[in-house]
Amino acid sequence: MKKLLIQSSLLLIFLFQAFISVAQYSGDTFAKAKQSKKANLTYVYSEAPGFAAEVNGQVEGVCVDVMSDFEFYLLDNYGITVNSTMVKDHADNFTAYLDAVKKSSNGVFGLSNTTITQKRKSIYKFSPAYITNIGMMLTHSDVPTLSDISKISEVFAGKKAVSVKGTTNEDQILNIKKKYFSSLEIEYVNSFEEVMDKVISSPDYFGNVDFTYYLDATKSNKPVKRHPAGDQAAEEFGIVMPKNSDWAKPFAEFLTEEYRTSPSYRKIIAKHLGPNALQLLDAVAGGN
Repeated sequence: MKKLLIQSSLLLIFLFQAFISVAQYSGDTFAKAKQSKKANLTYVYSEAPGFAAEVNGQVEGVCVDVMSDFEFYLLDNYGITVNSTMVKDHADNFTAYLDAVKKSSNGVFGLSNTTITQKRKSIYKFSPAYITNIGMMLTHSDVPTLSDISKISEVFAGKKAVSVKGTTNEDQILNIKKKYFSSLEIEYVNSFEEVMDKVISSPDYFGNVDFTYYLDATKSNKPVKRHPAGDQAAEEFGIVMPKNSDWAKPFAEFLTEEYRTSPSYRKIIAKHLGPNALQLLDAVAGGN
């Protein structure tokens, strides 16, 4: 009998863990919100400096303020009052964050530096781009400057790349390995904060990260060097939603080019990313 009870307990624990592993978040549909004039929404975030990061217990950043503006838009244009819940369970694991959004339904929004790609469009729905990004190759400041990407196997001989699986930054590293550095070793971590920790702490690593990580590091006077030869072509970040979400339509009405050039939006960028980010983004928009 005792053995049977133990086996039953173990089975219950296994089933509970299995349930947790596929647990998903949910929120109201836009269709329901239009009728009730209320919307319970869930925001899932992954730590990204300037975009969505916990500061003194509160998640702050560009994504959070854009969502706040979207909430005002819903109130002004549809009479919908939003009650939002911030989920912090996947803050330190970008891959788990994406998976959580994928397994969720309806009024769930992913807040982070999430690149819009064709592959991801087949799995998620996206808002229009809220910012244009530049992927940058970074190392410790002691590393000699890489002036020609085709020479990377020579200049970075003996170094490891560090990256996060399932990201466009990893794609860039894999592309470099395929084209120029066949013997390159890649070390994987769970977040871009860990990528930066590796790069800043040792000249034995290099990484490809979004431009905001570089701005954040230089602002904090950390020993980091940018290698322009490794800059990645501009890509775009969006707010990510589950595939079955019907919130993409009102988001597209709200997040227009007019909004992205508005004083309100530019104030958000300057507040969270700094004036240097505005200059960089203006240069990208101007094709420079």
